[in-house]
Amino acid sequence: MVQALKEWSTLKEWAVVVKALEQGRQSVLFRKGGILDTGFSVESSEFLLFPTFEHQGREYLRDEYKAEYDELLARRPGDKITITSAAKVSASWEVGRKEVLHRLEKYHIYDKSFIDYRMQWNSERPMSVLLLRTFRLASPLAIDIRPEYSGCRSWIKISSDARIGRPVIEDKEFNALRSEIEGVLA
Repeated sequence: MVQALKEWSTLKEWAVVVKALEQGRQSVLFRKGGILDTGFSVESSEFLLFPTFEHQGREYLRDEYKAEYDELLARRPGDKITITSAAKVSASWEVGRKEVLHRLEKYHIYDKSFIDYRMQWNSERPMSVLLLRTFRLASPLAIDIRPEYSGCRSWIKISSDARIGRPVIEDKEFNALRSEIEGVLA
């Protein structure tokens, strides 16, 4: 039996960050929207993660993640991209103070200058902080890179028969993580 295609909301994110999400080394995302967006909003509470190389900045990663960035960049795909994960938004916050965002450092792979840089862009807007529950797909999804997927935008649409598999972080550990992050942002 063939599963029907679903139109998925798909969030574009740095390839190195998608890998960190898939490995459970990152659980929060910081978003303000892309240049082509009017701002950032959560288009869907469940979405595919589209690993992108647009605007990735090695200088914005903590030192221990720079070699991984270099490796991913060296293996950058040509005409296809492989999507291997999806995420569900477990919680979201709007945060307008850098010092609060800096307290989240153990939940992501960025260095301190990333937060400062992102807060300067569109400075009148707060940062959207998303707590994600990341899931591996049951099967990787190889898709052709299309012109409509390019450009500095947060969300794209992909029709696929993708199925969400197991979570990267088990329930008990994820619930503890959520409580910690809520405490940091309280």
